[in-house]
Amino acid sequence: MVTAWCHNVQEQQQRCTCAPSEGSGTGHNQVDNNRGVVELRQKSAGQLDMMELLEEDLTCPICCSLFDDPRVLPCSHNFCRKCLEGILEGNVRNVLWRPSPFKCPTCRKETPVAGVNSLQVNYSLKGIVEKYNKIKVTPKMPVCKVHSGQPLNIFCRTDMQLICGVCATRGDHTKHVFCSIEEAYSQEKRAFETLFQGFETWRCGDALSRLDTLETSKRKALQMLTKDSDKVKEFFEKLQHTLEQKRNEILSDFETMKLAVMQAYDPEINKLNTILQEQRMAFNIAEAFKDVSEPIVFLQQMQEFREKIKVLKETPLPCSTVDISPTMKSFDTSQWNGIKLVDVDKLSLPQENNAGKFKISSVFSRRFILNCLIFFTIILSYLADNVEIADHAVFYWEQMTDGASLLREKCKNYTLVVLDNVAEFVCKYKLL
Repeated sequence: MVTAWCHNVQEQQQRCTCAPSEGSGTGHNQVDNNRGVVELRQKSAGQLDMMELLEEDLTCPICCSLFDDPRVLPCSHNFCRKCLEGILEGNVRNVLWRPSPFKCPTCRKETPVAGVNSLQVNYSLKGIVEKYNKIKVTPKMPVCKVHSGQPLNIFCRTDMQLICGVCATRGDHTKHVFCSIEEAYSQEKRAFETLFQGFETWRCGDALSRLDTLETSKRKALQMLTKDSDKVKEFFEKLQHTLEQKRNEILSDFETMKLAVMQAYDPEINKLNTILQEQRMAFNIAEAFKDVSEPIVFLQQMQEFREKIKVLKETPLPCSTVDISPTMKSFDTSQWNGIKLVDVDKLSLPQENNAGKFKISSVFSRRFILNCLIFFTIILSYLADNVEIADHAVFYWEQMTDGASLLREKCKNYTLVVLDNVAEFVCKYKLL
């Protein structure tokens, strides 16, 4: 059905022959300028399928895009409404003093037009375009991102990119140089081969050499760091082993002393527990027969109770103190807080600077004092008499007094600096 409608539209468009007359109109110039674009589209159509062949018959000859609100002229040629509005506005702007008749951009036939809105809408062609857009949901040719739905069927040589018909006639590429897709493909194919050959040798050797150098340097640096790291691990493992061994030795001595204390106290404690148990048994016997009224029973239990008391009195109590001084070793842990791993505390991290080191500049040097004395001696040797010597001596004495006062203040300041540094050093390394 769509093909039949398109065939009818094509017959209507070919009903009049294209016979351009003399004279220059705005519409004719625009068609001439776009004729190259149409020819490029026709060259590209050789490889298209039936849907793409149908697209040629649904393309406006002015904007080279699918018809948008098509209007039919009395000569049966169809154009987009916006395209006709542009031509009419150009005629009015170019010839203000005498309106020129409107000529069909295709057949050059004069057409009295009161306005674009007075032209008949070609509903059949409009319906065919709408159905074509619905059928062609996924076009094989890429679509322009700026002008939605328009195929990229023209190649702009100026900007070296694919464009659509609207871009070529009304967009940013209006005065650029165009070519067909096939011609652009052949040209860019040759350019690609040349570019690819140059790309294969583009700094390839230099890049590989630098890559190998960087990887080698990285490997060596990591090996050095790993070696140093292993040394640190080995050092602290040995240190930890030494500390663990010393800890086990000390704790083993404590366990030995605990066992000796238990062996010294347990026998005496067991004896006292036995005596206390006998006393409880005697007390239970007394509680049992003290209220017995039978004489024989009372006498028997009284005899047993008397024997218990006799045994308890004859059993000596163990001493409340046990001499464990040979067992207990002299072991004072109160001084352990003063024991430190001094060398370990002084170890610096890799990223730390030698912040603990400082230098104390001298307040004055012996060379400075010696130079002053030599200078004063030379000055005095050039003086003529004793009066001059006395005058200059007074002057230089005043200068030396002022210098000594200044030097004393400097010494005081430097002394405070030295004391602060010594205090910081003592606090840092906990010498006191």
